Amino acid sequence: MKKPKVLFLVHVEEMFRHLFPDAMYVPRILRALGIYDRVVCLVSGVDSERPIDEIVYMGGYEQIDWGWGYEEDVFYDSGDKDWVIPTNSPHEWTWIPEELRDKRLWQRYDIRVGGGGREECLQDFIDILEFVGYDFGVVDGYVF
Repeated sequence: MKKPKVLFLVHVEEMFRHLFPDAMYVPRILRALGIYDRVVCLVSGVDSERPIDEIVYMGGYEQIDWGWGYEEDVFYDSGDKDWVIPTNSPHEWTWIPEELRDKRLWQRYDIRVGGGGREECLQDFIDILEFVGYDFGVVDGYVF
């Protein structure tokens, strides 16, 4: 039986639009909304609390609030402290959002990821997926 497909898009937000690789990037992302069974946008909340306007207009996506560069001491008085992990990006630390902590919730999906700066935000998210133990693939056409 074929697994349903989920696409995680990391920080495909207005503040990063200038980093999109080409004029066809946004149309590729919009087409993904119809290709995948679920599209989950990870939104930083730094300059925006939602993905780019075109995604919001099209709808059909879910959202997880997740940023970058977290440090363990930010969560000193929180139960989330145990979910702060080192990353292979210049951010040094990242945080595993609650929605991704239980592997059973996602193991039935064919997981793909895109968006984000390949060596920064996307790397942080890849480190999360590897830490939790998810099988996934990176879709190069969705990376910026």
